Amino acid sequence: MDILIYGYGNIGKHIYTELLPTIKNCDAAIHVYDKYENIQFVSDPLCMDLHRGWTTSKFDYVFICVPTEMKNDGSVNTKEVLDCINKYSNSDTLVIKSAVPVGFTDKIANNNNIVVSPEFWGTTQHSKDPDYIILGGYRDYTDKVANLYSYAKDGYYKYHFTDHKTAELVKYMENCWIATKVTFCNEFAEIAKEFGISYPELRELWLADSRVSPSHTYVYPDEPYFNSHCLNKDVPALINFCEKQGIDTPLIKKVLEIRNSKKGF
Repeated sequence: MDILIYGYGNIGKHIYTELLPTIKNCDAAIHVYDKYENIQFVSDPLCMDLHRGWTTSKFDYVFICVPTEMKNDGSVNTKEVLDCINKYSNSDTLVIKSAVPVGFTDKIANNNNIVVSPEFWGTTQHSKDPDYIILGGYRDYTDKVANLYSYAKDGYYKYHFTDHKTAELVKYMENCWIATKVTFCNEFAEIAKEFGISYPELRELWLADSRVSPSHTYVYPDEPYFNSHCLNKDVPALINFCEKQGIDTPLIKKVLEIRNSKKGF
């Protein structure tokens, strides 16, 4: 079995680590390519040579982990995702881990073998390995990805099956919620300060309620706003593609406005 991880940034490295057990459990070879770091290597059960190149253009699975950066108008640049899809269109199953706008996959011709699988692993101190995966697409292919993960994960790992568009939107819902939560906590930290109340103490009392998740509830006086790569691009992207559909997003717009004001934009 040949697996390609196309893009070896933070997400690509995480996917590589996640899938390493497949090398011994199902005799897989994991190939990695990243044009920015000039990386091309393969790891397999017989030869752990991380510098030996490969020439094949057809794989059993291609995990697309390339950047989808923000354009000047706030929209998503999907060029690298499309380039990868076109380059490896003859592969069996393409798995998009990059964040793409809602409706992106449905606009691609012959998209039956494309699975949208938003990635929720992050690089901050709030991150942890998710115990689940979302697989959006046609069942024949989402089942194939689930089967692959069964060689890497134990029986407690959870699989959530859906369609392309829902899988695309949930990534933006997650990041917009985190951005809103960070904005909310910073606002309460300011309120607490004005009343002479300790925010760490206030936070611990708030978190005593099990309905409140503790992630992303720290505040930093020198950076009182959300400021991570994914949030910075995904919040404007959500606003942008909703506007193109005539959908108003007053809450998310306000969250972005507050962030930009505090950052001095």
